[in-house]
Amino acid sequence: MDGSWLPGVLAIAVGLIVFAVARKAQPASNQQGSGIEPPDATLATELIVATFNIQTGKNSKGKRDISRSARVLKDAALAGVQEVYAPTWLNRLGVGTAQPEALAIGSAGRTLFSATRLRWWREHRGNAIVTKLPIEHWRTEMLPDRSGKSFRNFTVAKTNWRGHTFFFINTHLHTRAGRDEQLAEVLQEFDRYQRVILVGDFNTDFDNPTLQQALNETDVCDAISEAGLEPHTDRRIDWILCKGFAVISGRSLPIGVSDHPYYEVTLSPLP
Repeated sequence: MDGSWLPGVLAIAVGLIVFAVARKAQPASNQQGSGIEPPDATLATELIVATFNIQTGKNSKGKRDISRSARVLKDAALAGVQEVYAPTWLNRLGVGTAQPEALAIGSAGRTLFSATRLRWWREHRGNAIVTKLPIEHWRTEMLPDRSGKSFRNFTVAKTNWRGHTFFFINTHLHTRAGRDEQLAEVLQEFDRYQRVILVGDFNTDFDNPTLQQALNETDVCDAISEAGLEPHTDRRIDWILCKGFAVISGRSLPIGVSDHPYYEVTLSPLP
């Protein structure tokens, strides 16, 4: 045997190692930025705030159509969106429409994407804020992780509506290990501000002691419940919490476009 087969075997072995490394999920990093302007701020005639886990654009039957997810958000001035795919290499070459861009087009706003994980040497998946309001500055912080693969973060953006400045926080917490620690950190961030809205898929229902403690604060409003959309007893895991706002009305859509309901509330800043 002359060993002529050895280079081929080594090439295959190296290829498999590279493939495994590239495929493995890695955590994204903290980020920050500023200066996001909507196409037309006059579209936000009401302060309608929403939360929607879009399941990467898949409906409850598993069919993916990101434009359908975007159309659900068309009335929202601000929306926290969870489970969004980052632009692909093909998108960056002008092939197809990236999910963050599709959300912006369908909702007539701008999209701020914040990656939670990296794969294939690029941002792979994360969350997004869809806005018709200007964002003065923003930052994304990674949350503590025990899973080694399902990385999570929160993004906080400073914005204003009709002269009222406030902060908007979007998050998606883990389903199991470390979720309570993540929730405590996000609620600590929420507590820093006097006028603030926190939205997201908490994967946490009303019975959670950490969440209950926050809801018992006199200035904290569970906007979805206040709007009469879904009471605490329905084991809801999607939330819109606020301070410094009154709830005027609300609207929800059942599971169908996604495996999560869609919630939006109309808010009015308190004096």
